[in-house]
Amino acid sequence: MLGWHLDTTMYGDYPQIMKDIVGHRLPQFTAAQKAKLKNSAHFVGLNYYTSTFANHVENPDHSKPRWKQDSLISWEPKNSDKFTIGSTPSTGKLPVFARGFRSLLKYIKDKYANPEIMIMENEASFEYDLSMNEAICIDKVNVTGYFIWSLLDNFEWNEGYKSRFGLYYIDFKNNLTRIEKESGKYYRDFLSQGVRPSTIKRDEL
Repeated sequence: MLGWHLDTTMYGDYPQIMKDIVGHRLPQFTAAQKAKLKNSAHFVGLNYYTSTFANHVENPDHSKPRWKQDSLISWEPKNSDKFTIGSTPSTGKLPVFARGFRSLLKYIKDKYANPEIMIMENEASFEYDLSMNEAICIDKVNVTGYFIWSLLDNFEWNEGYKSRFGLYYIDFKNNLTRIEKESGKYYRDFLSQGVRPSTIKRDEL
C-alpha cells in the first residue's frame, strides 16, 4: 500500500508490480494527470506501530475476494521457525520492533529521493525514539516532525472508549467534559517555551 500512495505522488504513476497484478481494475491516468501527480506531495505523513512477517501466497482463493488477496501475501506474527517478531510490550498488544521503524524510514529515503517525513502516529516506546534518531543521524533520513497521538481520548478500534491515551481525558458520562492530564500540561508548557533554533547543522549530525 505504501507504493500505491507514494509512487503515484512522487513518480506520477502506480508501481509496476501493482499494474502487473491488478492493472485491469485500476483507473488510468492521462499524461496530464501523471504530470500533475508527479512530485505533488509536500511531505510524507507516516504511522508506524509494528512489523510482521510476510508469507507469499501462491494460489489465493478467488472465490472469496478481499483486498489482502491483491498483494499475494499473508501477514504472519511468526515465521516458519515459530520465531515471533519483536518483543512483547508492557502495555498495548502489538509487538515492539524498533528496527522495523528505522528500516521503513530508510526505505522511503532511498526509494523516493529522501522526501520530508513527519511521524503522525507512533507507539509510546523509547526504543522507537532511538530508532528514529538513528535513522536521522546515521541514515540521514529527512524527518522534520513528530506528532503527539492523541490530543483527546478517542474511539480505539475494538477497544472502544476503554483505551485512553489522549493528552485530555474525556468524561463520557458528564457532558463530554475535557480534563487536562499531566501529559497535556507538560506538552502545553513545552510548546509555550517557543522554538529555539538549533545551532547544529544537519550535515554535522
